[in-house]
Amino acid sequence: MSKKRILYIALVVIAASVVAYFYLLPYFGGEDEMNKVYTVDDFPTGIEKVSNGSMSQEILDGTIEELNEQYVKIKEGDHIYNRWINIGILRKRLGDHEGTEKAWLKAIEYSPDQSLAYGNLADLYLFILKDDEKAEEYYLKVISMRNDNYNYYIGLSALYRYNMTEKAHLIEGIIVEAAEINPNEAASYYIYLADYYSRDGNDVEKARKYANKVIEIDPELKDQLPSNLRELL
Repeated sequence: MSKKRILYIALVVIAASVVAYFYLLPYFGGEDEMNKVYTVDDFPTGIEKVSNGSMSQEILDGTIEELNEQYVKIKEGDHIYNRWINIGILRKRLGDHEGTEKAWLKAIEYSPDQSLAYGNLADLYLFILKDDEKAEEYYLKVISMRNDNYNYYIGLSALYRYNMTEKAHLIEGIIVEAAEINPNEAASYYIYLADYYSRDGNDVEKARKYANKVIEIDPELKDQLPSNLRELL
């Protein structure tokens, strides 16, 4: 092969790499974020956790080291979706909830057909960021993508049970549907409904109904029912 031909191929490869880089840059997270080397000073909440004893200095340092490594792996194009998931987890550990949200949104941008980031964001919005509307949006989305995860159904039900109480009437339908779709876990779903109706739902008959369903599936699960309800069976 002639030198001219080799040079031409090399230029084509370089040009393609440049185009790919700028095409994928939005999924990488931006040049500043990707090229930054994070230190302890970037995470004041992490420092505070060390001060109050809820995190050791060793864990703080190790988490930041791992965070930097995840960004390196993204720049190398290595399992980008999983890296953004990991970055969100690490930033959450450091108390950087805004960074956590951003990382999981990046994961969705990169691979919108995978469910994990939607579920993670739903929990983040419900339990930490206290954004009920977004929590509902992401729970509904992740359940539409994956209907075999107990925690997603319970998360959505908890949202309606304690926060968006105007939608509490939807809880029974959500949980019954989940039990029908996942018969191997039906008892767990019925335990939830028995507990809900014996406490917040204020419906003794429905509480008894679902408690009996639990016992029909496995009599040994009676001890997992609310104590006030066991007396009525």
